[in-house]
Amino acid sequence: MTEWRDAEEAALPVPDQVPDWRDTEYARTGLTLTLHRAGRRQKTQVLAYRDQPDGPRALLVILDWPRPTIRMTWVLWDPHRRSLLYSEPHVPAAPEAEQRVGDAVIAGADMLDCFYDRPVSYWPHRAVEVRVGGRWHEGGLRAHFNGPGGRSVAWVQPRFYEPAWQALISFSRYYVWDPATIRFRDAADS
Repeated sequence: MTEWRDAEEAALPVPDQVPDWRDTEYARTGLTLTLHRAGRRQKTQVLAYRDQPDGPRALLVILDWPRPTIRMTWVLWDPHRRSLLYSEPHVPAAPEAEQRVGDAVIAGADMLDCFYDRPVSYWPHRAVEVRVGGRWHEGGLRAHFNGPGGRSVAWVQPRFYEPAWQALISFSRYYVWDPATIRFRDAADS
């Protein structure tokens, strides 16, 4: 990200009605956009997106600032001044397409007992690298969930390059904690 600048709106037709809150609560696209409006940062759900024949991709979002009323608008995607997060775990990342030996393992049903106790949360997030697709990718460790027998799950938001967006996109993942596949970037954190 080079710098934050106010989001630029696109002159595209907006649907007549704001979608029902149940549709936006779980993000129909699975994407959360962080943008800058009127000097403030705002996170919002991406309701839809489309490529424009003569310009950048446009994203349909709901804005609640600077006006006090909620409204929908299309904003232009700029990978240098906005950030995206896929919060839905079922959305695959490009590097996850081919699992390789030595890659981090996404926690499955066999790790559910790790979520019974309170997690160890990290704020600010701890800088980590996660091995996915045979390569190390930067990310942020948000929490550890410790289970019996020394097993644990790490909630990590790795950043993967996504060709469709031509940018690094964050993904929300729950990995089986393994120092061979998740490592701290700062030795003081380990």
